[in-house]
Amino acid sequence: SHSCLMLFTNLGKVHTIRAFRVPEPQSRNTKGTHVRNIADLAPEETVTAMVSINNWEDGGYLTMITKNGIVKRTPVSEFEYQRRGGKIAISLDEGDELLHVCNTHGGSDLVVATREGYAVRFCEDEVRPMGRTARGVTGIRPGQGDFVVGVALVEEGKTLITITDRGYGKRTEFDEFRAAHRGGKGVRVHGLSEKTGLLTTIASVAESNDIMIITNTGKIIRMPVSGINVYSRSAGGVIVMRFDDEEAFIVNFSPVKSDAELDAETDAAAEEEDSSDMDEILSEEGETEEKEEKDEEEGSETD
Repeated sequence: SHSCLMLFTNLGKVHTIRAFRVPEPQSRNTKGTHVRNIADLAPEETVTAMVSINNWEDGGYLTMITKNGIVKRTPVSEFEYQRRGGKIAISLDEGDELLHVCNTHGGSDLVVATREGYAVRFCEDEVRPMGRTARGVTGIRPGQGDFVVGVALVEEGKTLITITDRGYGKRTEFDEFRAAHRGGKGVRVHGLSEKTGLLTTIASVAESNDIMIITNTGKIIRMPVSGINVYSRSAGGVIVMRFDDEEAFIVNFSPVKSDAELDAETDAAAEEEDSSDMDEILSEEGETEEKEEKDEEEGSETD
């Protein structure tokens, strides 16, 4: 709850708040608090990305991707001191918007995907660190009418998940995307058709994760990643969500830790706490024994 939440907006600004300022809901059906009640947003500003930071000095970089494919990397330390009304995170071209931000630490490969199902993979080190007000450089060149919808970090033991707005999804091995230089149009990441719809976003997921999918009507489903098969990058995927309303479509999804992972973390934390308590008890007992031995020695010298 004492972490700092960095809220990035479509206008290229960032607002930083403490996590404890976000009220905890009483249930999953709770409406929640509007973000304008906890961050000083301008009327035309909307939050498009959020990053949690615990350490400003060793926090690595904030890698930003805009709607038109511009990418920029800035040290986290440049955002430590905030001001009312937010701070500039990136200078945008006319008509462009900041859409995605991820916390990187140098040497990572990124996969950037577009609405029409193309993606490019490149190393973040191809983007030199820049100041807050810099524009950035070209990461991917979307075609006419196309735009960026997601970015994923290439991580060992994980796969790339892609889901379309009509409910088709799949996982793909990162090895199917050869590392290239930034600035290209990219290769096919999902086979799209009228039936599948267009790409919603992408994410890097572990086999043990769950994903939460949300529609434009506010409906959410949660399912295990292991239930979605691995296919080639050009495949169209399988149905992962069906709609009762013909007007409904998927607007976003996010990977989350499964109940088993959360239980394992809770057990590990409890064991660590018990071990710490035991070490403290043993330390106190040792100090008591040393004091008793010292008192005995002083008593013998007195006699």
